[in-house]
Amino acid sequence: MDLNALRYFAVTAQFGSITKAAAHLNVAQPAVSRQIRKLEQDLGVSLLTRTAQGVTLTGEGNHLLARTGPVLQVLNQTRDEVRNWGKDPAGPVSVALMPAVAPVVAPLLAARVRVAFPKVRLSLSEGLGAVIRDGVLTGQFDLGLYHVDREVPSLAVEHLLDEPMFLIGPGGGDAPAEVHLEDLPGYPLLLPEPPNPLRRMIDALTEDRGLNLDIRETVNSTAMIKTMVAAGLGYTVQSYSFFHEEMQRGTGDFRVARIIGMTRNWSLARLADRPAVGAVSAVARAIEDIAAEWARTRRRSPSQT
Repeated sequence: MDLNALRYFAVTAQFGSITKAAAHLNVAQPAVSRQIRKLEQDLGVSLLTRTAQGVTLTGEGNHLLARTGPVLQVLNQTRDEVRNWGKDPAGPVSVALMPAVAPVVAPLLAARVRVAFPKVRLSLSEGLGAVIRDGVLTGQFDLGLYHVDREVPSLAVEHLLDEPMFLIGPGGGDAPAEVHLEDLPGYPLLLPEPPNPLRRMIDALTEDRGLNLDIRETVNSTAMIKTMVAAGLGYTVQSYSFFHEEMQRGTGDFRVARIIGMTRNWSLARLADRPAVGAVSAVARAIEDIAAEWARTRRRSPSQT
């Protein structure tokens, strides 16, 4: 398959219009149509359904875009890296963050990249660990910051820090400063489902000790868990980054107690066979610096804000 034809096809799919794709590519419309027709002839299938309103993907077109989109992204990024070798980092970089750290890391990372690497086009996403892992593996994300609890051969993973975990309950009343794992069965809990790395960690630690947790609901949304805890519907287990904004504002929405013997890692993942160079390397260093500062200034517990 011709790479130029694939690129024209991908842009046409993005805009849903050959005319708009040609304008974006700064080429004549017949050139785009010709390249896509050639690609369809080479493959022996129709990739687009053409109407007066524009174009839509056929089933074959959807499959081709899904399989070749990440490849084109890598090629475009590689082109930018080679062109800018030895120069200021430039080009697109996509980063995915786990929900518990996104409110902390996203604004710091965006501000740092804008100042230090103004030619870098940063794209930020939020997702659970499995989504981030799969996105890095497929090339959807260049970098993923999440809790890594198992090895994945195709990923290069850098451990950044271990963050203490807390039992978080609704505000009001007194709360112990610390609890032990053995205390958790006494609290009604709101936790994500087991595929979530945090839930797997909690289950492994408590099952090793023969503890049966009182899980009232499984909730696969960090924002939803936060709202339900604040409403007095239960407790959850999370890191300080989960609730640091509320603690800093003094809203009184939460009571927190550090769980002795439980921590969670921040780990930065990328594809093992793609060296972190250029813009990706620059953004990775910025994330490493943010994690180091977070650990050094000990902004990881209520008593340390």
